[in-house]
Amino acid sequence: MSSPYWNPRDPYQGGPPQSGGWSYGGPPPAQQPPPPTPPMPPVRYAEFGIRLVARTIDAVLAFIAAFTFFVVLVLFTELATGGGSPTDAEGALWGSLFLFGWGLLLFFYDWLYLITWGRTLGKMMVGIKVVDATDHGRLSQGQAIGRSMLFCLPQSLPCLGHLFSLGESMAMFGDERGRALHDRVAGTIVIRTR
Repeated sequence: MSSPYWNPRDPYQGGPPQSGGWSYGGPPPAQQPPPPTPPMPPVRYAEFGIRLVARTIDAVLAFIAAFTFFVVLVLFTELATGGGSPTDAEGALWGSLFLFGWGLLLFFYDWLYLITWGRTLGKMMVGIKVVDATDHGRLSQGQAIGRSMLFCLPQSLPCLGHLFSLGESMAMFGDERGRALHDRVAGTIVIRTR
């Protein structure tokens, strides 16, 4: 005797499978294999000359921003103090900031652009981008900070820091992917986007 709720055609109650369905407890329908991953497009690495042009553009833009900030801050200080002459300590502070703050300014400029867009304004203008060396994806926070620290912070020391940054950038000539020392340490490469 059958139950009033039993339906012999219901596949979940042991009946034959309906069209397109499958019997409970039986093998599931065959799964389609995932589509093959497309091969990565060929990568064109950025050469030293194009990277130097991008860095020069960035340095000019950072200098304009720093100079504008410096002038506005001096004018604001003059207005706030009533136009009195600065003390020796204030003069030394402004001079030290102007001389030794360059590397810190470049660090923040480089790091914020790299973590946001993967490239600075100079790199955007010349068509290059900084990507992860293994999968050509976005940079992690650690990669952006490490790369910016190694290239920019030494430039806080006038002349010596600039020579160090130039020397470590020249290390790209000994690498088949054109990686400077800051790229090797951070695990990044610089590629052309156009």
